[in-house]
Amino acid sequence: MRRAILLIGLASACFVSLPRYSFSQTVSGLVSSPTIGAQETVSYTLEISGTNASDIVDPGPPAAEGLTLVSPIASRGTSMSIVNGRVSRSVSYTWHYRPEEEGSARILEANVTIGDSTFHTSPVTVTVVPQAQRPTPQRRSLFGGFSLFDNPPDAPPEVTEQDIFIRATQSDREVYLNEQIAIDYKLYFRPGTMPRNSRQADSWDAEGFWREELDLAATPVPSLVVENGIRYQVISIRRIAVFPTRAGELTIDPLKISAEVQSPDADPFNSPLFSQRYSTVERASPVINITSNPLPSGAPDEFRGAVGQYTLRATLSRNTLEVGEALQLTLVIEGTGNIALIEAPQPEIPGIFEVYDPEVSISKTGIDALVRGNKTFTWLLIPRSNGTFQIPPIKFVYFDPSQARYIVRTSNLDPITVTGTAATASATTVTASGFPFDDIAVLKRDPQWVAATHTPLHRGTWFYLLLLVPVLGIGVTVVLRRRTTRLATDTAWARNQRAHPLARKHLKTARKRLSEGDPDAFYAALEQSVLGFVGNRLNVHERGLTRAQLADQLQKAGIRTERQQELIEFLDTCDAARFAPTPPANALMEKHYALGSRILSTIARELESVIL
Repeated sequence: MRRAILLIGLASACFVSLPRYSFSQTVSGLVSSPTIGAQETVSYTLEISGTNASDIVDPGPPAAEGLTLVSPIASRGTSMSIVNGRVSRSVSYTWHYRPEEEGSARILEANVTIGDSTFHTSPVTVTVVPQAQRPTPQRRSLFGGFSLFDNPPDAPPEVTEQDIFIRATQSDREVYLNEQIAIDYKLYFRPGTMPRNSRQADSWDAEGFWREELDLAATPVPSLVVENGIRYQVISIRRIAVFPTRAGELTIDPLKISAEVQSPDADPFNSPLFSQRYSTVERASPVINITSNPLPSGAPDEFRGAVGQYTLRATLSRNTLEVGEALQLTLVIEGTGNIALIEAPQPEIPGIFEVYDPEVSISKTGIDALVRGNKTFTWLLIPRSNGTFQIPPIKFVYFDPSQARYIVRTSNLDPITVTGTAATASATTVTASGFPFDDIAVLKRDPQWVAATHTPLHRGTWFYLLLLVPVLGIGVTVVLRRRTTRLATDTAWARNQRAHPLARKHLKTARKRLSEGDPDAFYAALEQSVLGFVGNRLNVHERGLTRAQLADQLQKAGIRTERQQELIEFLDTCDAARFAPTPPANALMEKHYALGSRILSTIARELESVIL
């Protein structure tokens, strides 16, 4: 009696926890197993859902290659399920086939007529192996205590590649340089396997690519599909966009995960408190091969490497102002592509304006498997003379892969009217001969000569010190000018100068995200603080480096081997934490923050000692 009550409770829980599948009209061809022994039979079931049984014309058995139909008469069954108050009915027809020989066999497509419509299933491939190589099925009795076969009751059923696997789908296989490719990694698992505690099992690299993470649903819901006659649940586990940074044949490493998986044949009543038997499995996606073609010749002079689809918008904060007041010139480039690497167009500003370096802001989204967003450049302009001035049309050039040609976007601006006058020196009174009156001393008729009581100018120390002021001013100006020029022309030196400020900025962002309880953004900022610092100090493009290449660069820079290993393990820890299904605890994130800060300080000291 107690056992019956437990069964009823478990059945009720199963109905409550069913995923929200839609019940559209579907026809599926399913096999009992994709691999059978030479002395076994395979069952082929034609399942029809979402229609009335009276509308179905009884189908015949599908033809087969390498298999012999045991009986032309199908066993017919019906089933009904209720999920969230919705009723789904299905009708099934099952035939049995016997293998003719070892090797690969096929059950061809089946045709089903429902009302006035005809549906077709996909062919199913079955592998026939010698009977000795076919493992004995390991199914347990529903009520425990027995096994229908002679297997030890404690031996868990084996989870094979057919039960759970990863598949990677890519938007394109052949693209242009810096063209966007969307890759979706999906986990396929048979109903009942119930994977849990999934995590990335190894470091993942995409050498030769710039990559951007795309958004996944906060609460993903698995979907049902049929693959080669087997029903699977499918869920996206990672979605990225990659941009090839060099031409040629490129590869993307497999994505490897480790997960605890329950066999779909496990008996829930075979252990105390209905605990399930889980085994740890590792799965890897196939290697992805990409052909990256160079961009065609004939690019306009204004082209700076942008690839994708973009729009350009230029605006002025005001069109009328006075001399000495400020206005802003804003350029917004928006579209689909590698927003982060877009360079600013160079507007031709009239010489009467004092121009400051632009402020840059980026906004990106990863929706619908594409990286979209905008990049904004804002210049501050101050006129030093009055008049009406026109900024020539601003051009932005990009390569559109869908049209295989270069596109020129142009934005026109209205004229700028500057009123008022520039500050000038005050006028002085002049004599009739034209000399300034104040520069001529009045002659005294009876001059009285007195002895000077002050030190002559040429004998005062402060006089010579004042003479040094212009020299020092010129020296400081030259130094600042050289620094500005070097920042603009010497990329390695400029990146080295910005290494420490940018690292502190990313650490501050990581601390803020930690306090906000955002683990993904915290680990992204923490990883960027360390990896960006190394890239800036060594003048390497850190995003395109594999772990081995990063270690090689650190070795060349004189960083000790144990420090290299510590850095790489820290980066792997950040990657694993970002994609873990369960957010890490705050205490663990605090520990990782302290570890990142220490690694950053240690590497900075070692680099300084090498330079000295």
